[in-house]
Parts: sequence; structure tokens; C-alpha cells
Amino acid sequence: MAFENKTIKEIRDMLITAFQSEFNRSLRILPRSFIKIFSTIIAGIFIVLYKLIGWFFLQIYPETAYWKEVKVLGFKIRPLVKWGVLIGVGEPRSGTQWKGEIEVSVTNRNSTLNPGAQLKSSLTGKIYITEKPVSLLGETAFVEITCTTPGTAGNLQDGDELNFVSPLGNVKKTATVSGVLRDGTDDETEADYRSRVVNRYRLQPQGGSLSDYRIWASYVPGVLNTYPYNNPESPAGVILYISGNPAVFPDRVPSKALLIQVGDACSYDPETGRANRKPVTAIIDPDFDRTYRNIRPVCIVDFDIRIDGVTGISLEDFAEIIRPGIESYFLGREPYIRGLSDDNNKTNIVSRNNVSSVIDQIALSVKAEFETVAMYRNGGLEPTYTLDMGELSRLNKLFINGEEF
Repeated sequence: MAFENKTIKEIRDMLITAFQSEFNRSLRILPRSFIKIFSTIIAGIFIVLYKLIGWFFLQIYPETAYWKEVKVLGFKIRPLVKWGVLIGVGEPRSGTQWKGEIEVSVTNRNSTLNPGAQLKSSLTGKIYITEKPVSLLGETAFVEITCTTPGTAGNLQDGDELNFVSPLGNVKKTATVSGVLRDGTDDETEADYRSRVVNRYRLQPQGGSLSDYRIWASYVPGVLNTYPYNNPESPAGVILYISGNPAVFPDRVPSKALLIQVGDACSYDPETGRANRKPVTAIIDPDFDRTYRNIRPVCIVDFDIRIDGVTGISLEDFAEIIRPGIESYFLGREPYIRGLSDDNNKTNIVSRNNVSSVIDQIALSVKAEFETVAMYRNGGLEPTYTLDMGELSRLNKLFINGEEF
């Protein structure tokens, strides 16, 4: 029997028909009103059990397991998180604090900048503290600082300025960010955690295969996806292209600090520090200085879309309706890697025809019409484009009837 969703009314009607058919035929003592009331009660009880069984069925698979906490027979459990723990993903990540290095101007040499000194950024409004004592010997000094609160709201970039909360006698009040050591991240969302669990469930460790690099990199907060390749210039070389989580890196291009974290995660177990990840002969750090030159950020390829002959709706409304669909199409494209990508559903080709199909479906839903769709890259007409190593696509500009939106 197929598991089909039914409403209380459908079950009630089935019971009424069955009761009337059986009892009134033989005894004829049950009034019609009693049968209806009794059938409604039984239908309510039945639908509760029916939905409960269906809910438990969904917990069998990571794609549909419940995210929030439930209490069953006195035990509290989060089904999706339980899946993640069982297959080695662990629990959802908590937010991390931004950590970086600042350059301070020294006013009193041969002194020490003590840990715990507070700085504030006018850009983020957050407080940052120094962590280690630093000897002030030259005209400038470099000091590591950490944001006091986790999350992306505390992220700073090279060149951003901070001010010491309390003036110090040995350094100037204003300091400048000279490097980012770790990007701050928010608490992991349900969608991000579910994606990690599903990917880990599908890609089992193989002792250093391409899929293993994707698994190892996923342990680093802020990583969206990893695209591993064999280095064509080195038989033992491995090149990894990393895309960043849009919540941390809006353009999906990660920082150098994140790339270094990925290199460490692919080399050493973050919990034990043991070098039990990549094979000893695989090279991801050809300079052997922990710069991980073979771990690179993804390259974003921008496309412009021009739609002409739009009628039946205002251009502003049409742009607002179709933009999310077009952006979603481009965000869903990624390079093809044999052994990792789905051979039956390749997404490495960006096509004008596919974009036109997306627009056509949305236009039909709002009873709008258009005549032509054209796709451009770098100012030139581009009917189709195949994403190369480490390339991702993005909607750049949208033109409707010659007007940019």
C-alpha cells in the first residue's frame, strides 16, 4: 500500500461510508448523527498516528531529518545532528571570533604592550583585545588582536583602522589592520549543516582521493565547497579551489587566512594534530612554508543578461520577479570534476537557452511576455560558456528593454 497523505475529512468520509454500509444493513440501530460524530473522532486519532509514522519515516534520511530538538520517551534528541555525529561530521559549528594582526606606531621604545588592551572599530562597533605581550623595540610593532564577540559582524579587512579605548603611553591611539588570521563566522545554519551531513554521507573517505579533500576542507568554518584537481605541472601535486560561504564572503571568494586553514585541515587532524589526512606524497604546499600555494580561491565569471521586448508588466516588477531566479541559476553552476560531479546532471555549462527557459517559466506565472534574451561576458555575446578549473558563475548586470536594473 502506498503511503499517501490524507486529510481528516477524507478519512471521516471513508469511515462514515463503511459504518453506514455495515451496521445499518444488519442492525439499523445506530443513528446517522452518532456515526458522523464517532467517525470524526476516530479520524482525528488516526491522522495523528498517520502523521507521526510519516515523521519517523523522514528521520531515516539525512536530507529530511528534523533539525530541532525533540523529546522521545524522556530522551532529548536532534535527529539531523545525531546523523552528523554518527557519520563523523560532528555537531553544528558555533560562531568563531575574528582574529587579525594590527600595526601600531610606537611612542615609547623599550616598553611592552600588555595583553588585554582594548581597541574599538568605528566600522563594526565591536571591541577587540590584544592577546599576547609585545615588546616595543622599533618605530612600529605588530600585535595580534581578537574580537570579543563571535560572528561575521566583527570582520575587518587589511587597512581598516581601530582606536585604543583607553590611551596608552607607549603607542599612538590609532592602529591599522595589517593582516587577517581568521575570519569570524556566525553559528552554522540548518541549510549549511544539512549540506555538510549529506555530502559526508555520500562521500565516504577513500584514503586520499579527490573526495577526501572536499571532506577535510568542509571541517573549516566558512568553506562552502572545494574543487580538487590533479596538478598538471606536477605528478604529485594537488590543486584545491575553495569557495567561501556567502554569509562570510558575499562574492564567495575566500580570504588568504581561510585558505591557510584549509591547508592545515587537509594535512593535520584538527583535534589530535596528527598528520593522518593527505598522503605523504601529495603536494599542496610546494614551498613547504605553510603558505599552501596550491590552495587557491575560486574565480568568479560575471555574465550580463539582456531581455528585450518585455510587455504585460512594468519593467520594475518584472526585474524584481525574475532576478532571484536568474541569480539562482548562475549560483547553481559549478565546474565538472569526474568522480565528484553527477554525470547525469552536469552543471558546468552556462547557457543562454537555459537562462531563457528560467525567464520563460517566471514570465508565464505573471502573464508577461518577452521577445529575446542575450547573454554577454566581458562585453561580448556568449551563447554558451563552459566553466573551467575553479570557476564559478554570477549574474553581473541585468538589462530589460535596454534599461539596467
